[in-house]
Amino acid sequence: MDIYCIPGLGADKRLFERLDLSGHIVHHLEWPHMVQGASLYAFAQELSKQVDASVDHVLIGVSMGGMVAQELAGITASKRTIIISSWKGRSEMPWNVKAMRGLGAERFLNETIVRRVVPFLRLLRYTLGLEDKASQALGQEMLAGFSARDLRVMVAAVLSWNGPSTTVNDLVHIHGDKDRLMPIGSIKDPVVIKGGTHFMVFSKAGAVGAAVRRAL
Repeated sequence: MDIYCIPGLGADKRLFERLDLSGHIVHHLEWPHMVQGASLYAFAQELSKQVDASVDHVLIGVSMGGMVAQELAGITASKRTIIISSWKGRSEMPWNVKAMRGLGAERFLNETIVRRVVPFLRLLRYTLGLEDKASQALGQEMLAGFSARDLRVMVAAVLSWNGPSTTVNDLVHIHGDKDRLMPIGSIKDPVVIKGGTHFMVFSKAGAVGAAVRRAL
């Protein structure tokens, strides 16, 4: 089966490097540079150019990538969509995220804050669950590959998202019970990874990979 992997906000294909998807043909989608105000559906439209929709395929998306995967499923008619550490719509967002909608919170992300402000980086590590040195190093390396401008576009798109434009059939949601960014209490019908944080696709790749293989 062809599998298309979509990383999270501020992440790239290295996020999946520990995930065992042997026996399948794996493609890694790369985030495009989008105009300010772009929606997650617009991201999906652009990413669809990297997908061969004529061949049966599965989409796997993490965090923002999971949201975009749901939009992409309606465009490419994926056979199955697997989302990890993500949301299925506004109803699964916690109150503090809902409170930021429409406030333009993303405008505070500038190069200085993203690259140099230690309290911000420590908060990011805590929220994402970067609990070991390998996770912390990878998280910071991936973030360094994105400009503050692109991160602002991504954050704004996530905050304004209400859910997929069309119903997503054959959807599997894998979620960690220690996810601080997207608390599991708001998540409906997930496959639960015990001790899984928001970064579990890397830090608990064994357990996540087993859940993905069952879903496939």
